Amino acid sequence: MARPTAHPRLAVISATVAVVSLVGGWTWAAAMQTGGFDARAESISALAATATPHRWVMETALVLTGLAHLATAGALAAARARGRIVLAAGGLATLLVAAIPLPSRSESSLGHTAVATTSFVLLALWPWFAAREGGPPVLAPRVARTAAAVMTAAVVSLGLGTALGWSSFGLHERAVALLTVVWPLVTAVGTWWWAGHRLGSRPLKHVLGAMLLVPLCAGAGVAATQIAPVTAQTRNYQASVSLVADPRENAELVASTTFGDAVVSFSGAAPGIRAVPQVKANIADVLSRPNVSLSTLRPGPEELSLAIRDAGLQVMLRFAIGALLLAGVMVGGHAVARRQRPPLALVGAGLVAWLVATLGTGGAIWWTYQPGRQGSFTATEVLGTLQKNQGLLGDVETRAAQVTPYLRNVLALSTALQQKYAGSALESNPALRVLFVSDIHGGNQYPLMRTIVEDESIDVVIDGGDLLNFGTVSEGEAAGLFDGIASVGVPYVFVRGNHDASAPSDTAVLDKMATIDNVVLLQPSPAAYTEVSIGGVRIEGFNDPRWFGDSGRGSPAKQQPAKQAFEAAFAGRDAPDIIVSHEPWAVQGLDAGVLLNGHMHSPDREGNRIQTGTFTGGGPFTHFVDAAPGEEVVGQPYSFDVLTFGQDCRLSSLTRYRFRDVIEGRPAYDDVSLVNGRRIDQRDANPQRTCTPGTPLQSTTVPAASR
Repeated sequence: MARPTAHPRLAVISATVAVVSLVGGWTWAAAMQTGGFDARAESISALAATATPHRWVMETALVLTGLAHLATAGALAAARARGRIVLAAGGLATLLVAAIPLPSRSESSLGHTAVATTSFVLLALWPWFAAREGGPPVLAPRVARTAAAVMTAAVVSLGLGTALGWSSFGLHERAVALLTVVWPLVTAVGTWWWAGHRLGSRPLKHVLGAMLLVPLCAGAGVAATQIAPVTAQTRNYQASVSLVADPRENAELVASTTFGDAVVSFSGAAPGIRAVPQVKANIADVLSRPNVSLSTLRPGPEELSLAIRDAGLQVMLRFAIGALLLAGVMVGGHAVARRQRPPLALVGAGLVAWLVATLGTGGAIWWTYQPGRQGSFTATEVLGTLQKNQGLLGDVETRAAQVTPYLRNVLALSTALQQKYAGSALESNPALRVLFVSDIHGGNQYPLMRTIVEDESIDVVIDGGDLLNFGTVSEGEAAGLFDGIASVGVPYVFVRGNHDASAPSDTAVLDKMATIDNVVLLQPSPAAYTEVSIGGVRIEGFNDPRWFGDSGRGSPAKQQPAKQAFEAAFAGRDAPDIIVSHEPWAVQGLDAGVLLNGHMHSPDREGNRIQTGTFTGGGPFTHFVDAAPGEEVVGQPYSFDVLTFGQDCRLSSLTRYRFRDVIEGRPAYDDVSLVNGRRIDQRDANPQRTCTPGTPLQSTTVPAASR
C-alpha cells in the first residue's frame, strides 16, 4: 500500500526548477558575455554583478532558485519541520544573493559575501535537521546526515580555496553549488517514490510527457542536421552547414577551414551553427582571369544573404523531420509496449512537443543570428594572422598572392562574413581611429607602432601608462623611448602608470613627456587636467597615484582618491566619449562612452571598460616567463587595440590584436578579433552632436577642484 505524504509531486517539480534555473542560468548568462567569461576562475555571482551586461539572466535564475527552495521546503512534509525551516532559510538567503549583487565582476562586497556564505551553509546543513526515523530512506539519519556532512565539507573547502587563492574558484564554486541544489531534488524524488510515485491524473501525465519530450525532440532535430548537413552555395563557394549540440557553442557561427576557424559570436540562446566552406571546382577558371582580386572573389551582400536564407530554411526542414521522427518513435514505442493503439491525447502530446521544439528552435535561431545581435568576429590560426581590418586588406592580399592564390579564397570568404555581421563596425569614413596601448615597460617597439599607425590609418595613440620600469627619465632616454614617441606621427595622449614615477611627488617623467611636441598629458600636474577633442571625440583621464617601489598591496583602495579628485574636477560637464587611467579599479563606474585601462598585462572587457594587454610583451625585463619544468621559456603575448568612432561620436568597433615572438624575429598572431562597438558603447546617439573626420586636436585645461 502507498504511504501518503503531502504534495510529493510539488516537491519534485519545485526541486527540479531549482536545478534547471541555477545551472541553466549560469550557463546562459556566461554565454551572453560577449567580452568573454572564464567560468573556471570567475564566480557565479559575477554574472549578476551590477556592472555585468545581461545581469538579469543570472538574477532571474537566483530568484527562481530561491523561490523553488521555499516551495520544496513547504512540500516536503515527510521531513522534520526544523529541517524544512533551514531549507526555507537557505531559499531566502538565495533571494538575498540576488538582492545584494556584487558591484562588478572584479570587485567584492561584504554584504554579498555574507549572504552567499549563509546560503551555502544553510543549504548544506538542512538534511541534518530534516533526518527522521521511519520515513523515506532518503531521510534516514545515516543517509541525510552523511549528505549534510559531505556538503558542509565541500562548503568549507570553498572557503579554504578562497583563502589560499586557488585559481579555479569558479569551477570549485559551481561544483559545490551543484551539490547543494541537487540534494533537495534527490530527497524529493526519494520521498515521492516512497509515497507510491503517483504522477496524478492522465492529463497531467500527458503534459509532463510532452515537457520531457521537447528537449529530446530538439536533440533529435540537431542530430538530423549533422547526419544530413545542408549545402549552402554562392557563385564561387559552397559550405556544409549543420547545427551544433554542444551548449558551449551556443549563439556562435563557426566557419571551419584548413587555415583556421572564423567565429562570429551573437547574443542569444540558439544552437550553434557550423559551416565547412569549400571552393568550387570552377574557381580554377576564375583564378585564370586577369586582375583577380579579393573584391571579385568575395560573395556580395545579396548573394551571401540569399545563401544564408536558403540554408536556414533547409536546416530547419531537416531539424523538423528529425524531431518528428523522434516523437513518432516515442509514441509508437508506447503503443508497442502497451500492445494497444496510442490514445489521441498521447499523440497530441507528441505533436505539441514536436511543434514546441521546432518552432522554439527556429524562433531562437531567427532572433539570435541577426546582424544587430553580433558580438564579435574572431579568427584563429592562420586566419588569425591574416584577418585584419580594412586598412590592411591590401597588404594581406599582396602577401597572399606571393604565397598561393588559393589562400586568397579563404580571406575573401572570412572577410565577407565579417562584413555581413559587423556592419557599422566597418564604416568607410569614421570620425576617429584610436590605437590604444599600455605597459610598454621600457621596450622600444616604436618602429612597430609607426607601422600600425600607418597601416591602420590611426588618428591618435592613447597610452595607458607604465611606459618605464623604474620610473626614471634616464631609463627612457637610454632605451630611446622619447625619440620613438616623437616619431609616431600622430598625437600621443598619455596617463602615468605606477612604474612612471619613483616617489609619490616625482613628476620628472611627466615633465620630460611634456617637452615632446606630439604628447598630450591628460593630467600634467596634480593641479590640472587636460580634456582633448580630436575628430570631435572627447578624451579625459588621470594618472595612477602609485609609483615604482610602493607596497603593491591595496591597489583598488589607492585609486579612489585620484578617482574622486577627477570626478570633482569634471563635475557639471558633459560625460566624455573616452576616460583613460592606468588601473582597472580607477575607471570602473565612471560615466563615459568607453573606459580604458591597462596594468594587468592581459586584454579584458567588462561592460564598457576596455582593458588592453602589454604592447611590448612586458618589455625587455619581463618579456620571458617561465614555462613548465624542462621546457623552453616562452614570450608573454603582445597586445594592442584599435578603436573606431563613428560620426555619431560613439564607438563603432573594437579590433583586438594578440601576437608574440617579435623579439625572436618570428612574429605570430595568436588571434585577431573584431567586437561590435554598439555592444560596448551603449549610449543613445545625440542628434545634436556630430563628430567629423580630420578635425584637428583641441585641448582644454580643467583645473582641479579646490579642497
